[in-house]
Amino acid sequence: MKRSPLLPVLRSALAATALCATALAAQASVLILGAPQQAGALADVQSKIAGTGVVSGVVDVFNVATGTPTLAQLQSYSAVMVFSDAKYANAAGLGDLLADYVDAGGGVVEAGLSHATVGLRGLTGRFVSGNYDVYNSSTNQNSCGSLGAVALPDSPLMRDIDSFSGGLSAICYRITPKAGAVSVASWTNGNALLGYRTDHNGIVVGLNMNPVSGDVLSGLWDPSTDGALLMANALAFAARELPEPGSLALLGIAAVAAGVAGRRRSRAVKAAATA
Repeated sequence: MKRSPLLPVLRSALAATALCATALAAQASVLILGAPQQAGALADVQSKIAGTGVVSGVVDVFNVATGTPTLAQLQSYSAVMVFSDAKYANAAGLGDLLADYVDAGGGVVEAGLSHATVGLRGLTGRFVSGNYDVYNSSTNQNSCGSLGAVALPDSPLMRDIDSFSGGLSAICYRITPKAGAVSVASWTNGNALLGYRTDHNGIVVGLNMNPVSGDVLSGLWDPSTDGALLMANALAFAARELPEPGSLALLGIAAVAAGVAGRRRSRAVKAAATA
């Protein structure tokens, strides 16, 4: 059986695309925008994410309980993660800023407890009113348990996730997805855990967990489970470094088509020269 001459080209294109994605991943830096309550909380989140190796660039932190960064500061990063344990210094200003960042193509991971209403440490501003966020705000929080049903096991957001336990408190909010959001995974009690939306210029991921681990405060997520990977995958996905399944193949096919078109043009030029 004669082998198609396009197969080696397709394999080469796919390999080149994968190498390109790897090179880009090495350049992806992220910023953690946290409003912490406990001493060492920001350092804990930072070290957990950096320790996964999923984010190959810098993992920086900014305390948004005491101040709000500028758009120029955010734009030095491929993605940011925002969470609240205490109240934000300026919940509306931060929400407006995040919407501007997404408009400019930046990726955002909104983690707990920012899904609460503004009076309960939640995020507000244009990020919420303009429907950039993945989940509706809620005033109800409860203990949610551990990783439950996974609606999209092949999603890059679930890459290498084997287990996740929220700890003895397992804090999360009883939230529902907004229109345009894709649900990926739930807690064992059925509450939303992970989802995303891609209908703005930047990718927004909703992660309904408190990023601070039990290493800082007993009862928070169990660091022997994959909470760090959940956060790191979410940031890499928001930074466009973990593409949806099949996207590399699509890029490879496009590269093959471009190569075929190029060869046709080359043959046409040669034919015209010898005519």
